[in-house]
Amino acid sequence: MALINRTALTNTINQENVKNLKSITTAIPLKTKRAALGEIGNKVNTLRGVEPIDRTSLLPIEKKNITVPKQVIKPTVKVSEKTLVKIAKPVVKVQVSQENNVAPIPPKKEVQSFSSDLLEVEDIDEEDKGNPSLVSIYINDIYEYLRNLESKFPITQGYLNGLEITPKMRSILIDWLIEVHQQFHLMQETLYLTVAIIDRFLQAFHSINRKRLQLVGVTAMFIASKYEEMYAPDIKDFVYITDNAYSKLEILQMEMLIVRTLDYSFGRPLPLHFLRRYSKAGKALPIHHTMAKYFLEQSLVYYEMCHYPPSLIAAAAIYLAFAIIGTDDEGENVWTRTLAYYSTYVKDDVLPVVRKIAIIIINADESRYQAVRKKYAHSKHMKISSRPELRSSAINAIATANKEGV
Repeated sequence: MALINRTALTNTINQENVKNLKSITTAIPLKTKRAALGEIGNKVNTLRGVEPIDRTSLLPIEKKNITVPKQVIKPTVKVSEKTLVKIAKPVVKVQVSQENNVAPIPPKKEVQSFSSDLLEVEDIDEEDKGNPSLVSIYINDIYEYLRNLESKFPITQGYLNGLEITPKMRSILIDWLIEVHQQFHLMQETLYLTVAIIDRFLQAFHSINRKRLQLVGVTAMFIASKYEEMYAPDIKDFVYITDNAYSKLEILQMEMLIVRTLDYSFGRPLPLHFLRRYSKAGKALPIHHTMAKYFLEQSLVYYEMCHYPPSLIAAAAIYLAFAIIGTDDEGENVWTRTLAYYSTYVKDDVLPVVRKIAIIIINADESRYQAVRKKYAHSKHMKISSRPELRSSAINAIATANKEGV
């Protein structure tokens, strides 16, 4: 009997403990896992128009004579819907010079759409706003940065003066590298970057002799391939292409020398970057763009063209392509206001370079450097080098015109 009473007593005590435990758990909040991206910071007042609680007012205040400064109450202005005014976007007005028929370079590079019939500068990126891969919102800033970058890495005119390396040796090297570039099936940017590395290195490092010039050329292409290509050729391929004239160790040593001399900087813009932009601004057809690329590669070979900025030589190439082939708009000027606006070059800036390219193209058949002409004679490049326009009277007139012509 005593055992039964003891078990009953323990059951009642356990029930009371359970009740007390439940009351304790309801009083103490449990720590729950915060939801992802939930309340990251402290809780704040989320109700608009409600002033936050002043925590200092809850503290005990000593009885002192406190002078409260008078608050200046500003009258509240009620704004009705009728008083709201829509702010229109500013429209860039371009004043057209009647003498040169071109638009002067505006101080800002922002390009907006122009609806006036008097202004023939259009927003060439209007249709690309829905394509995020074309970054139309940043494209003008990108090209402005490229123009600033090309001014930081200039090629000085006549930089080979007084050196053992002559312009003729440079032309022979570039002509041979164009053939190597074609055999390796490399990207177009790799060829332009190769030539840029050679010119910048020879300009900065003056102790290269003629026996090591070919080593500089293959090493520059080796560096450019690793910079531009997804699958760069192996170093053994460059040893083989030189007929084992140089070893792997010599190429690696020259690579370290070039990289240190150029301070690990290979971001100089290429003429091909600007040509794509100008072709879009001028509404170029594939025949115009391919012919302009032919002009650019011919210019790579010749030493007298290497000191021109990439943006200027690209503008001259597309100008010459439009001049000798023509455009769909008959009677339209070759260098339109849109081209002048996006290239930042007026017609007088481009014409001297156009004439030099025209002279090179006229003499291309008789030149000893035939790599580019043979390359663009294939159907892959629309057989540009064999087109009759390159031997027409139009290109002869451009090459022989004085500064006041064209």
